[in-house]
Amino acid sequence: MLAPSASRPRELATLADALADAAGRFGTPVYVVDLDSVARAAADVRAAFPEPWQLQYSLKANDLPAITAFLQQLGWGANVVSTGEWRSARKAGVPAADVTFEGIGKTDAELRTAVIATAEHEAPRWLAVESAAEAHRLAELAAQHRLGHDGRPPIDVLLRLNPQVHPETRIEFAVGSGSSKFGMDIAEIRELVTGGVFDHNGLRLRGVHVHIGSDLRDVRAYAAAGVRAARLLAEIAAVFDTADTIDFGGGFPPARPDSPTPQDFFDALISALHAAGLALPARPAIEPGRYLVGDSGWLVGSVLHARARGGMPQQIVLDVGMTEFIRPALYGSRHAVVALGHDADAVDTAVEGPVCESTDTFGTHPLPRMQRGELVAIEGAGAYGASFTSRYNGRPAPAEALLWPDGRLERADRQRLDVTPIADGYAARAGQDGAHDTDESKFTAAADSRHARRSDPR
Repeated sequence: MLAPSASRPRELATLADALADAAGRFGTPVYVVDLDSVARAAADVRAAFPEPWQLQYSLKANDLPAITAFLQQLGWGANVVSTGEWRSARKAGVPAADVTFEGIGKTDAELRTAVIATAEHEAPRWLAVESAAEAHRLAELAAQHRLGHDGRPPIDVLLRLNPQVHPETRIEFAVGSGSSKFGMDIAEIRELVTGGVFDHNGLRLRGVHVHIGSDLRDVRAYAAAGVRAARLLAEIAAVFDTADTIDFGGGFPPARPDSPTPQDFFDALISALHAAGLALPARPAIEPGRYLVGDSGWLVGSVLHARARGGMPQQIVLDVGMTEFIRPALYGSRHAVVALGHDADAVDTAVEGPVCESTDTFGTHPLPRMQRGELVAIEGAGAYGASFTSRYNGRPAPAEALLWPDGRLERADRQRLDVTPIADGYAARAGQDGAHDTDESKFTAAADSRHARRSDPR
């Protein structure tokens, strides 16, 4: 039976039947995302970060377009790290001006896509630059496409700061330490700001981006990074009066009794800024992902084998494994596994996946004696699960389903966007320097009549 939880009482009291229904209708493995839980998590964040904070959903947590579209209806933008995610956000109905484009390794094709979109007045809200080399290449492309000239706007740019802090999280999730590959240190940014690249009319320097990691357990590192970003913004604003933005990143952990809340992160940041004699910029932003969808998703699987093995009272092999949910194998993350439709006494059970790897395991969990064909559900599978699937062993992608706030259960399709109102049409925009044209240099934009082109979308 599903046990009660203080953090998500509605789902755990009522979700078991919906999970079993999804398995019966769509087969297993099947991901189920409870959109009511998504909405309540989004409301938690907005309550902690009120206007004028700009809220951007990080698609890498779960890029299912229906989730992006649902959050867009709640007033959220989209934070993307590739042109693939950008297309997904736009097709889900997110206006171009509400998409922020980041990512550690942008190709020429991706930079060109952003430049062409800007030239056609479909610019992202900003593009975050990771290195001096990336900034210079972006400037070259902006010059080629005459951004800032002939009625074409410049592209707004943030500089990603590596704040050299060490957050309390798993080493795999820490991206703000000095040795990580992410962003630039303060010296690099100072040299870039004064080096002339932003004197070009095609680039408009708007501020700083900082993100220190995921699943953060201590608000102090988050606040320290925010202070360093604010100090740097003040330096930049003394040179460029267009600098008015800080994206403070994401990293809020799922709601747990012992985890900091979004309000805790906000309070720590504001307190640290005040102590340092600093204020929020005119345009503050955040980009959470896991907090919104992590606990909102479940992965349902079927038992294939059940037996005693190696001194363990029970070992079960599921039709769910590392190809569908890699986090336990990749990070050693722990996700509760519960039996659906069982009241029997539990025994220690080794829960294994079907993939031909010994690391394909979900650990030991208390489960009743089970038989082939019975169902289990894996908790907290809404983030970095479906978006992380692979075809290893030739396995097909798992099914995905949405549980709407009104109780409807529908299959989610990553190809068709027929589950929510979206744009009336799409336009493919190819690059102008044909020698470099690739599929990735084409921009697919939604021309939603509610979000007609504006000369200055900001």
